[in-house]
Amino acid sequence: QLGNFEKAIKAYHKAIPIQLYTSRLKGALESYYGMSEAYYKLNMPDSSLKYGNLFIELSKQYDYTLGALSNYKLLSKVYRSLGQDSQAFLYLKKANDLRDSLYSDKQVNQAQNFALVEQDKNDALDAQKEQTKLLIGGICVLFVMAIFVLMMVQSSAQKRKFAKLEEARKTKELEAAKKMQIGFLPKILPTNNELEIATFIRSSTEVGGDYYDFIVKPDKTILSICGDATGHGVASGMMVSVTKASLISITETNINLILKKLNQVIRKIDLGTLRMSLNIIEVKDDKIKMTSAAMPPIFLYKAATKKVEEIMQTNLPLGGLGNEDFDLIERDFEPGDVVIQLSDGLPEAPNPSGEMYDYDRVKDHLEAVGSKSADEIKNSFILEADKWLDGLHNPDDITFVIIKKNK
Repeated sequence: QLGNFEKAIKAYHKAIPIQLYTSRLKGALESYYGMSEAYYKLNMPDSSLKYGNLFIELSKQYDYTLGALSNYKLLSKVYRSLGQDSQAFLYLKKANDLRDSLYSDKQVNQAQNFALVEQDKNDALDAQKEQTKLLIGGICVLFVMAIFVLMMVQSSAQKRKFAKLEEARKTKELEAAKKMQIGFLPKILPTNNELEIATFIRSSTEVGGDYYDFIVKPDKTILSICGDATGHGVASGMMVSVTKASLISITETNINLILKKLNQVIRKIDLGTLRMSLNIIEVKDDKIKMTSAAMPPIFLYKAATKKVEEIMQTNLPLGGLGNEDFDLIERDFEPGDVVIQLSDGLPEAPNPSGEMYDYDRVKDHLEAVGSKSADEIKNSFILEADKWLDGLHNPDDITFVIIKKNK
């Protein structure tokens, strides 16, 4: 309400994992909507669509009709701002249908009665949770006091030893998570006289779920895969492990059908609320084909015009709907052209003032350096990230895959 949307986004980022962990799904839905609205106000439609779709996915577990009505209206506005009138009309129609259903005379009374009952239940549940928190808080206070007394009677040498052991434990856990993430990455990049390939991944302090891989077919066709699993550490590692193993075994030839099959596999395994955002680029001769599940846009630099096309495909993440279909987009890939896949770590990286790097800066920077080699482009983006963060550590994994067609 005060217009400080970037601070609001940070607060929602912190709140959502806690709300999901404590099963306060209505709060999580409100946070997803707030994220979507804040990104829309910041003129970041891609991120706005991402959290709007996460609202739709989570609403399958919790009936929040008024929130759904607001979310549909917001999605309609976002698609209209992108010039996607058919999608804007679709969500406007959903909003109107839901509004008509919600506000008919008979249903208004039913909804009010239901809301009162639900409110009573929620109030009772909140009161019970508050009592539990107070009890746990009291126990924790007593426990902390006991630990404090114990530490007071210990010698300074014992204190230093305990601190070193604790630091070593945390370091070991972090190193194990990083090794797991690195272990999923390809040891050797594909070699092809017609292509230059460069990759980069920088883990966050908690080690996220970013992942990339390549599949080389017998006819030399290359599939470039870039993904971002929800969660951190071991949890996201489980999702990446399932994804990597499934991709090897799927026999579909069309990459959009590969995504469809992978989505069905992840749904069948059922890893709870864990999801996988992922896109695939097929590079063959002078063409590229692209398909995506809830990933940031793919950026295509055209050497002939020295301009960059931002290619956005909107779908739910893998593990959401079992019958989800995925679009297939094809573009010419001519000598000197460059295509980049990336996670949201760089576009959503904050500088010390809290301002996000954003997708427009990614596009502008690629236009400025697109004529360089793949490695030079990679290094320039690394320098851009370091300059933007200005000494801060990236709060989320930063990953990008760069493929350049040789002249």
